[in-house]
Amino acid sequence: MEQFWSELDEILKQGENNQDSALNSINVYIKFVSDFKDKYPECETEFMHCCYKLLVSSIYQNFSDRIIEHVIQHAAKKTDVKELCVLYNILFLAGRENKCIFKRMVNEQERNFVSKLKDHIESKDGGKLQQISIKLLFEICRVQRLSSDELDLIDELFLNHLLDLVEKTRDDEDETFNYSVICLILSFNEQFMLAAMSQEEEECDDWNPNTVLRVLGERIGSSKTFSENVIFMLNRTVDHNIQMLILKLLYEIFTTPETYEYFYTNDLRVLIDVFIRELYDLPEESEALRHTYLRVLYPLIINTQLSQHRYKQHQIYSLLLDLIGTSMKQQFKPISPTTQRLVDRCLMTEYLNDIAPPRKCGNEIKRTPTPNALVMRMDTAKDTNSSNGNGFTVEVVIDGVKSM
Repeated sequence: MEQFWSELDEILKQGENNQDSALNSINVYIKFVSDFKDKYPECETEFMHCCYKLLVSSIYQNFSDRIIEHVIQHAAKKTDVKELCVLYNILFLAGRENKCIFKRMVNEQERNFVSKLKDHIESKDGGKLQQISIKLLFEICRVQRLSSDELDLIDELFLNHLLDLVEKTRDDEDETFNYSVICLILSFNEQFMLAAMSQEEEECDDWNPNTVLRVLGERIGSSKTFSENVIFMLNRTVDHNIQMLILKLLYEIFTTPETYEYFYTNDLRVLIDVFIRELYDLPEESEALRHTYLRVLYPLIINTQLSQHRYKQHQIYSLLLDLIGTSMKQQFKPISPTTQRLVDRCLMTEYLNDIAPPRKCGNEIKRTPTPNALVMRMDTAKDTNSSNGNGFTVEVVIDGVKSM
């Protein structure tokens, strides 16, 4: 084993002098690691260390940009499973440190990276190549907007395959793979939301529906693991990016009639518990995330089965009052107009009408939900205090005159 690591060091040293020798050493390094992948790295951690060893070497520090381009070109052309595992893991680790690398992978359409990764994910062989392909495609989706051709690849067959993977791996001791598949589905939902937002802005007649929502609507009752684990992930994660992805999907589910009752009632109760906890516990600097929770809370309590059960009605009412400083608790900081508006909207729902006194906003406000606005990074009410908005085209009616 010591000889294996010594050989890796020696290969990397040989390419330190100039770019041509560096690229040749990279080829030798990748081939060497792939040839001995199943023999010497005794675990996944050691294999990842082999890949990371390249990124901390002098040769990489000297010629990093050219080496990455070289690795991307090889990854686009290679078909050998073992070599692709090494190439993809190098790109994954390098991209985690520099997100621009994920963008470079797909900027040249002729490379067809999204299509190639999709093929690996759909392969019946599964294994390590499937796992790293899922992680790599997720990272690409997080930093790069997919083209319309690439988005067409995310079809019903592919999404059903991913949801089936989630169901098949529900009892795996290691939850990592199950959650990585769910994260990929969440990122696809965001991509469809982005596409719909662009189509709306361009007043496009050829509307591209959210295929994720359509597939989920067709699988009500048959994707129990996915629905349970989405809520479990929201309950457990401290990663605000993952929380936001989950909330975007929940918003789409709760505002699409075909998926109003996608979740079981007990799961919705758990979700309410999570919302109450998070809205109380989020720090002041997480106002954008707090607003997103409030935007999702509204359709959650008016469109789902909870509208009949009214679970934790009093706790929700107390929470909302606390958020705008009208409870018995002291409020030392001013409330943003966006927070006030979002809380008022929830307070005026039928969910709370038998315990909350009638409320009036400062002005008569007519809110028209706009598709996919959770993707937007500003609130369409044009409130400078708003961020990560979903929102709403707001018409404020003052003395019979509308203002935007």
